[in-house]
Amino acid sequence: MDWSLYIGGGVFILLVILGIVWFFVHHKYASKIYKHHAWKKLYRLSQDKDYYLLNNVSIKTEVETIHLDHLLVGDKFVYAIATRYYEDNLSGESYSATRWHIIDKNGLVLREISNPVYYNEARTMVLAKFLGWNDTKTPMFMSIVVINNSTEIKISDESMNDYSYLIHKKDVAKLIKQIEKNSNCPPFDDQSLNRIINRLHRISDENNRLEKEERNIKNSQ
Repeated sequence: MDWSLYIGGGVFILLVILGIVWFFVHHKYASKIYKHHAWKKLYRLSQDKDYYLLNNVSIKTEVETIHLDHLLVGDKFVYAIATRYYEDNLSGESYSATRWHIIDKNGLVLREISNPVYYNEARTMVLAKFLGWNDTKTPMFMSIVVINNSTEIKISDESMNDYSYLIHKKDVAKLIKQIEKNSNCPPFDDQSLNRIINRLHRISDENNRLEKEERNIKNSQ
């Protein structure tokens, strides 16, 4: 009896099973894995450049509550960063359109989605005004939407606001470094930087307190 045939067949079957398991596990957790890797990139950047990074920030205004995946305070700008994972490609008429489409590799429309660039810009403006910025002051806020490297972008009108970006994960650290390096804006002075960071700390602490109170209320019902 040639045991090598049985062993080879068993190894092949095992590899097939492992491949199937990996496919389903990866498919189920791909978004979480991607978001974790995106966070690691931003974390390394913040450590390397001594930037201030906050994650999962909620801001409660008089009319709404907005959620920001990441807030990064650089030397010259505050970056409101959204991380989005898509299994297929993106298409849209413009960056200012409220709705885009998910398309397959052949350009077939699969479904309609909210334009992440448009809505992250809106969140960025809410954050800016919440922190005391207005049109008379120097621009200091940037909106960045980070998507997975495998997703292609097809936008008919490629014009975009100067403070807004859509970038693949592999390029996000490079983008932020270029913005900081190439901008003619002066760096934050210590007083302004401390004021921004303290305000963001209060936002984060207040949000955590409110979330804890809401959980306690729900648990007691």
